[in-house]
Amino acid sequence: MSEPISPLWRLPGTQDCPVADTLKTIGGKHTPRVLHCLALKDHHFLELQRTLSPISRKVLVQELRHLEEAGLVARTQLDDARRRVRYGLTPKGRGLAEILGRIFLWAVEHHTGNEASAA
Repeated sequence: MSEPISPLWRLPGTQDCPVADTLKTIGGKHTPRVLHCLALKDHHFLELQRTLSPISRKVLVQELRHLEEAGLVARTQLDDARRRVRYGLTPKGRGLAEILGRIFLWAVEHHTGNEASAA
């Protein structure tokens, strides 16, 4: 049996919708891929850039800053000669990654590859 729907979800006429706000936060073109990489392990910037290729440096920086401001990603300056930076998910980001994992499973189960058959 499924869980009951939250009372907040049942207020479509309100201006404050936490679901809409969350979808806006993670709705960037590359955001789900960035979160997926960081859910697997922490990464240095260049590791992320190589993994997410062909994302540009500028776009990756924007995505990471956006996720940092949202409290989903933590940036750590390492104390080494190369002044590297490591990115990882915060506890809030890990919680969201778990939900995205369930969405992935749902998408795989329901994906037909044909938009017309979704109706």
